[in-house]
Amino acid sequence: MNEGEKRLCEFEYEMSGSFYTHLFNAIMKADGHNMARLSLAFPEEVEAVNRFRNEDGYWDKLQVEFTK
Repeated sequence: MNEGEKRLCEFEYEMSGSFYTHLFNAIMKADGHNMARLSLAFPEEVEAVNRFRNEDGYWDKLQVEFTK
């Protein structure tokens, strides 16, 4: 589990601080152009959100890793 995935789990479990809460809210709302811009500064977080949205079983895998 990379740092972006860990931060996504913290966000989903409402354990993240205000910066990452706002960041993930922005990533979740961003259009394609702004998502590309966000990925320049936060590549792991953007990738984690993309996989969370599009990859079957990804969230289940993250939850297992996060709760270990």
